[in-house]
Amino acid sequence: MRTRRRDGGHARHHAVAPRRPRPLRRAVLLVGVLAVALGVTAALPADRPQAPEVRASAPGEVRVMPLGASSTEGVGSVGTAGYRLPLWQRLTADGVRVDFVGSRASGPSALPDHEHEGRSGITAARMALSAGGWVLAADPDVVLLHAGTNDLIAGASGATVARRLDALLARIFTAAPDAHVVMAGVWAPLARQGAARAELARLSPGVAAAHRARGHSVEFVDTSRLFAGSGTVDGLHAGPAAYRLIARMWADRIEAWRDGRVQAPSATARMRSSVSVMPRTFVRRRARPATAQ
Repeated sequence: MRTRRRDGGHARHHAVAPRRPRPLRRAVLLVGVLAVALGVTAALPADRPQAPEVRASAPGEVRVMPLGASSTEGVGSVGTAGYRLPLWQRLTADGVRVDFVGSRASGPSALPDHEHEGRSGITAARMALSAGGWVLAADPDVVLLHAGTNDLIAGASGATVARRLDALLARIFTAAPDAHVVMAGVWAPLARQGAARAELARLSPGVAAAHRARGHSVEFVDTSRLFAGSGTVDGLHAGPAAYRLIARMWADRIEAWRDGRVQAPSATARMRSSVSVMPRTFVRRRARPATAQ
């Protein structure tokens, strides 16, 4: 939505250092994003973000950035914007004030907030070129990351995609060091890429663990058995019922993070981090079962 960014801010349940004043912090982060991006390659002109602009969210809102490819856009269930409408409905029903953020906007009229960062066909490798700028501009509290499917379809091995996701996370955390990232596995069946898909699912928990060791707040959720192949509309994209399962998974993880039930990086790892993290405070809610690694 167009009314954005923190006034009083949110706070996690662990003690952390206060943020720098925003103008200095944003300048430091922008330099970091540019430095990381230049180490790989320049973004194509169409992917270059506008100058970062962060609008204020209402106090108590959680800024959620859906970041991914066609499933994030909603291919397979345009009427629900994929998982975004059922996710909005679940969170608001649970009393979570959510603000979807991103540079793109699409969805049905039933969805009050159309913003997201989904691009059909994009690979994790391509996403890493521009993700730092997108995240810096959106300034999310939580990033819902779903990437790697298109890399596998293009023939990349599971190990290659795991390395790409590691680089992608590095760019996200350079831009938003205090954000929490929920990294979902590949949920599309991908029968022809079954071995690579399984290899990626095996390696992804280690990618998340390596970033937690660096002081980053990230978790991996294995979604390889979230729904059966019959839950897709075309063998690749989820249908409405499967998107509801995806939405429930995202909501469970957002609420777990909000309630302080997500494994936090160690104090030592946080001390090693070069950028301080802003405290967040939330009202505790009931626990919900979820499986994450």
